[in-house]
Amino acid sequence: MPHTVNSIVPSDSLVTVIVINTFALLLFGLQHSVMARPSFKRWFTRFIDPSNERSTYVLATAVAIGGMCYLWIPFCTVIWQVESEMWGYVIRGIAVFGWLFLFIATFMINHFELFGLRQTFNPLQGKSAPTATFKMSGFYKIVRHPIQTGVLIGIWAVPVSASSHLVFATGISVYIFIGLYFEEKDLVQEFGETYLD
Repeated sequence: MPHTVNSIVPSDSLVTVIVINTFALLLFGLQHSVMARPSFKRWFTRFIDPSNERSTYVLATAVAIGGMCYLWIPFCTVIWQVESEMWGYVIRGIAVFGWLFLFIATFMINHFELFGLRQTFNPLQGKSAPTATFKMSGFYKIVRHPIQTGVLIGIWAVPVSASSHLVFATGISVYIFIGLYFEEKDLVQEFGETYLD
């Protein structure tokens, strides 16, 4: 990418920055939420094989994230900056912990199923498509949503933050909490009392 959310660059007009950055966040947020809903999945699998639905969703998410990062216009000045080199490393270590926490959590449910690979390749090998099962192992025993928790730790644990990063991290955080509201409803509908317990 030509820049990061923390780049300090001469920015366009404030209106342009607000419009494009809002569009960038919505591009990801809407794609990731709409395509995850059961009603969309039912409609979408009328056009593609159901075994390819999850991998198509993941691919669309990757494109949306790439688009969001590419479109994002960094703006304004530094909001906070940790001067101590030691504390800078500590904060970066916390961020690395968050991203590793997320990555490891994907294997606790089934990394290859999460990314749609199992659903796509099982039928090609003559195996039946996996059915959704409720799993509560590893981090899931102590944190309801460890993947999202890892994202939140990773995006907020930064030793330097421009106002651009602050807006980006806030937007992603708001999206996570809105997305979790709908995901919780879907999980209760799918697993009922098992999930509520």
